[in-house]
Amino acid sequence: RLAHAPHLQSTPAIMAACLLRAVMLLAASASALNLPMAGRPASAVAVANRAAACSPAMSATASAETEAPPSFVQTEMRGAAMKLHTRDQSPREGQQPAQTPVKAWEPQREDYLQFLVDSRHVFAAFEAIVARTERLAPFRDSGLERAASLSEDVAWFEAEYGLPPPDVAQPGRDYAAEVERMCAEGEWERFVCHFYNFYFAHTAGGQMIGKSMSDKLLGGRTLHFYQWQGDVKADLLPRLRGRIDAMAAAWDREQKDACLAETAASFKGGGSLLSHIRGPR
Repeated sequence: RLAHAPHLQSTPAIMAACLLRAVMLLAASASALNLPMAGRPASAVAVANRAAACSPAMSATASAETEAPPSFVQTEMRGAAMKLHTRDQSPREGQQPAQTPVKAWEPQREDYLQFLVDSRHVFAAFEAIVARTERLAPFRDSGLERAASLSEDVAWFEAEYGLPPPDVAQPGRDYAAEVERMCAEGEWERFVCHFYNFYFAHTAGGQMIGKSMSDKLLGGRTLHFYQWQGDVKADLLPRLRGRIDAMAAAWDREQKDACLAETAASFKGGGSLLSHIRGPR
């Protein structure tokens, strides 16, 4: 009779949905009455999966609804960064030739202190901009802030070794001024690139630098600079990435490209502070 009633004919998707509903009702009724389901050859979920497979339209819709969009930070920003890593820095993904070893350099405590002072200056610039800029409010209280921790470490150097904090040197002054200029000119996509890469670098290679300096110069002491309240890898960084992804979701292609194009400059700015402890090149 359905063949003579076009208005009652069903599309594959509707038929699958009806089958799913019928199966689930049957399973619920059998369970409520404690009745066995004739050998139970297949579970309701299995039948439902088969029904969905018979309807490509319904399957594709469900997949689209459950799949999260790719992370801008973990795909495009990470990809741009890996293009700048050398093969000795990242053997599997580095795309630049391995660096030629440079002349050995043995930094002293004064050199390391200068690095910490310059780092504090740049972190303080980032954190002050975030604190006063409403559009950057999602980046506040990330748990990754470092300026206060660095102040404790600088004070410890003076108390422990009699080394008063030096003035901020040119690398720190120049990079902080560049970050401030981006803010003044409203170049927020560029700012986000510098912000994320500077904080991320400290949690990655920065920790190795800290361990090396600690063993060589501080008797193994772990500075506050390298300590976080919470798990930086499993919690703090993923949370910040999520906030950046949420911001980038509203960007058009031109804005995303502007952020990615700043990757090399962000590496150069952050890397300039290392001149205090890696020596002249």
